[in-house]
Amino acid sequence: MDDSKVKFTPKQRAGNFLSSFGLIVILLIIFGFFSSLIPKLYFTWPNFRDMIRFSTYVGIGAIGMTFLIMTGNFDISVGSMLALAGVIGASIAIKIGGFIGVIITIIIATLLGFINGIFVTKLKIPAFITTLGMMFIFRAIAYIYTNNVPQYIQDRFWIFLGNGSFLGLPLPIYIMAICYLIAYLMLKKAPIGRYILAVGTNSKAAALSGIHVDNVKILVFTLVGVFVGVAAVLNSSMLGAANPGMMGDGYEFQVITAVVLGGTALSGGSGSLGGTLLAALIIIFLKSGMSNAQVNSYWQQVATGVVLILAVSLNKLKFWLIGQTQ
Repeated sequence: MDDSKVKFTPKQRAGNFLSSFGLIVILLIIFGFFSSLIPKLYFTWPNFRDMIRFSTYVGIGAIGMTFLIMTGNFDISVGSMLALAGVIGASIAIKIGGFIGVIITIIIATLLGFINGIFVTKLKIPAFITTLGMMFIFRAIAYIYTNNVPQYIQDRFWIFLGNGSFLGLPLPIYIMAICYLIAYLMLKKAPIGRYILAVGTNSKAAALSGIHVDNVKILVFTLVGVFVGVAAVLNSSMLGAANPGMMGDGYEFQVITAVVLGGTALSGGSGSLGGTLLAALIIIFLKSGMSNAQVNSYWQQVATGVVLILAVSLNKLKFWLIGQTQ
C-alpha cells in the first residue's frame, strides 16, 4: 500500500505531531518564557553556551538509561554511582595524573553498573530493589573512602575536558556528540540494538528466539555505568571537585525524567535517543531559567517532580492518540 494514501484521523495526526515536535515546542516555550522574563541574564550567548555545556552531564548519563529502560528496567543508583566513581578517580588523579584518573573513573562506574546487572539477572533481585540498595551503598562508600572530604581537581587535562572549547563550542558538546553517535550505531546498526528492543518488548519471546536475555540485561546495566563514568568525569571537571555528598544528588531523577520525557516507554520495547537528548536540554534550560530568576530551590524541586509526572503523562497521551498501548 502506498504510504502517501494512508489517511490518519485527527487524533492520530495530533499524536504524530506530539511525537515528532512536542519536545521541540516545549523547549522553545521554556526558552522563550525565560528569555522574555530575564533577557539580560538568560537570553545571552554565554548563558546559552553554559546551558548546553551543563546539559551534557545529564544527556550522556541518559544514554545508558535509555537503553536500560528500553529493556523494561531502570537504575536509581546512578547518582551515587557517579559520586563514588568520581571521588575515586579524582583521588587517583591527585597522585598519578588526570589521564589515568579519568580512565579509572570510567572503569569504576562500568564495574558498578556490571555489579547491578549481576544482582538483577543472576540473583533475580528486581531492578528497583537492587538499585535502591546500591544507591545507599555506593554513596556510603564514597563518604567512607573520602572521609567526607571533597577531592579537588587540579590536573589540567581533567579540567580541560569539562571546561575547554574547540571552534568556539565547549568540548563537552563534542564528547556528548561522540557518545550519542556510538549509541545510535549500537541501537540502529548493531545486533545488540535489536536484542535490547526484543527483550523490552517480550523477554520470554526473545529467549525462545535464541537471545540470551540475562546477558543483554547485564550488558545494558554495564553500559549505564560506562556513560555515567563519562558524565562523572565531565561533572567533576566543571565543578573543579568531586564531592561525595553533593555530586550526583538528584541525578537519577534528572536522567530518568529525560529518558521518559524523551519518549521511551517505561514498559520497555521502544525509545528514542534523539528524544532523550532534547529532553535533557529541556531539563537544564528549565533549571537554569529558574536559577537565574532566583526561584527558591525547594520550588525547583517541585518543578522537577512536576516535569517527571508530565513526562509520563505526555507519553501516555501520545500512545493514546496514536492508538497504541504502552
